Amino acid sequence: MGAEGKPFLTKKIVFDPAFKLDRICWVLEMFCPVCDQPLEVVFDDHPSAIEIMEAETIPCDECLAKSEKDEVMDAVIKELFDRHLPEHKT
Repeated sequence: MGAEGKPFLTKKIVFDPAFKLDRICWVLEMFCPVCDQPLEVVFDDHPSAIEIMEAETIPCDECLAKSEKDEVMDAVIKELFDRHLPEHKT
C-alpha cells in the first residue's frame, strides 16, 4: 500500500448523478494495490471489516483498463501475501 499509511474511513457528502442529489456516504480513502495511486471507495452504509478488506483488493479503473485481468489479480494476490504473510515474500 502507499507510503501514506492505512486506509482512512470518513463520512462525506457525495453527489449522486442518478438522483441528482447530494448524499452522505462513507468514503474509504486508500491506495490502488497495483499502482499506489490515491483511490476513494464509496459505501452507502458503514462498511464492515470484511467489506473494507475486499475494497482494498480492487485496483483503480486505470489499472483494470491497462492490464489483463490475470496480471491485475496476480498483483493483488502478491500484495495480499506481502501484507498478511510477510515471512513468505519471494
